[in-house]
Amino acid sequence: MSSRACPQALYTSASRTLEGPGFGVYAHSADWPAEVGRTRTALGALVGSAPADGEAYGVLSRAGGRVLYRTVAAAADGFGRPGNYLVHLVWDGSGRLGPRDLLALRRGGRFLDALPEDSSPTADLPPLRVAPAARRPPALGPEDVDALTPALAALLAALAAGSGECALPARTAAGRDVAEVLFAVLPRALAAGVSLHAGPRRDDGDTAPVVVRLTGASGLPPPGPPDAERAATLLEAAAKAELAPDDLADLRRLDTWLFAGTWAGLDAGRLTPDQVASVLESAAAPGWLVRGDNAGTALGAAADSAAVEAALRAAVDRWPAVAGLVRGRVLAALLDEVFDGAAGPAEVAVEVAAIGPRDLCAALAAEVRRGRRVARLDRAAGLLVERALDLGVDLPLLGLTDQTWELALLATRSPVVGDALVTQWRAAAGWTAAHGALLGHLLVADPGWLARLDGAVPASALPAALRWAALRLDAAGVEALALAVATGPRAGQGWALREVVFGSELPAAEVEQVLGRRLELLLVDDGWPAEVAGSLARGRGGDSLRRRFRRDG
Repeated sequence: MSSRACPQALYTSASRTLEGPGFGVYAHSADWPAEVGRTRTALGALVGSAPADGEAYGVLSRAGGRVLYRTVAAAADGFGRPGNYLVHLVWDGSGRLGPRDLLALRRGGRFLDALPEDSSPTADLPPLRVAPAARRPPALGPEDVDALTPALAALLAALAAGSGECALPARTAAGRDVAEVLFAVLPRALAAGVSLHAGPRRDDGDTAPVVVRLTGASGLPPPGPPDAERAATLLEAAAKAELAPDDLADLRRLDTWLFAGTWAGLDAGRLTPDQVASVLESAAAPGWLVRGDNAGTALGAAADSAAVEAALRAAVDRWPAVAGLVRGRVLAALLDEVFDGAAGPAEVAVEVAAIGPRDLCAALAAEVRRGRRVARLDRAAGLLVERALDLGVDLPLLGLTDQTWELALLATRSPVVGDALVTQWRAAAGWTAAHGALLGHLLVADPGWLARLDGAVPASALPAALRWAALRLDAAGVEALALAVATGPRAGQGWALREVVFGSELPAAEVEQVLGRRLELLLVDDGWPAEVAGSLARGRGGDSLRRRFRRDG
């Protein structure tokens, strides 16, 4: 951040102020915000009391910005009364100045200790140009680290809670300035919502979620393990001149900087979700993910943890190796779900891996070509097959699954699957037992397959397929299949009567019903002259025909 001109205001007791004699606003910049206050009444608690120990200072939040202040005891006013004090106020409309900047202004003598001798009340006080405080690692010895750890841990605990007030000692037993060290060590972004007060406080309208109050007390309760570990590690790093980057705005990112290297040595199952996220955000992520089942555990955690999800997405975007690993794991899990019915990956894992329908369909086709079979061609698998074919993926259907009946039903129900099956069937070289088995199921599903596959089925294979199908059909199905044979492109072979009707082994009464409706057509298909077939049909020679075909067959 570059330096900025900050409006300022002065409050004291004098023979002349902008509010008259006595205590009042002595001077303010022209653009000093009226909502903060330009009178004693409006400023209220910001100027309402003298410092108990000769000095009070702080930084607090107000709507629209931050107020930095310092109050010091002053010489007697023009009336000779004791108890005078001077309040120097600085307004930061950007809201970016914080405790570190306050301490730098105080340390650098930028706050006034007294009114300049040649000054006079004015509403046109020049603004104070303030630059962000330079940050330098504090010189710390082991004893300083031990002494400062409880104070820093208390502040970190308040930050972790998101709100609260913590009273900290102004100095350690050895005399180290606690606030100077803490706000040098803490990243600026992490301390952005913290206000700091040294001296008595009244209701000053501070809206900061976390308030630090410096006191003369020295004892602090023992810190909890997470905060104590953070504080000690942060101070130990500072002692080695290593400061956490100023842009770390939350504790999880701070933990990444502090502990990711250590956590990366552990398996994901031993880490909390926040720790997993920290490792994923660190440079150790690629090597950590390839070890054991860390990738699978991280993908599972992403479904329940927004932090892990965000960190995993960032790692995928940052490292091609991580993207490839995550994509491979998720795609393998999706394929296991399709082929074996295993539990599939969470939807968020699919999104993180950026796997779309075309990716999955292409992988499905590749696996089928390598000989893998879909164990259960259920509705979900069927929809995926349809999607693949709709997308133009060359998905082999012959050999897709051992569930031949389910494949036959899918091809019969779905036009895109049926058309693809016909195309692949005609393009296939040779005839296998798998073709014969599927043909039988197709004919059970719909006799219309006989015409759709005309020319693609060897004549020698049809009788067995027709008889196999007829054995599995009821009377209506047998009649429909016989009609398709007798009127189709393979008519005239006698298969409708011999292989379908009589090969069905239906009860005699049901066969008689079929013959009663279709005998003439069936006889013509069997090679009988039309006149004879018609005469026999009118004579209903069903029993004699049955005996003859059994004898001839």
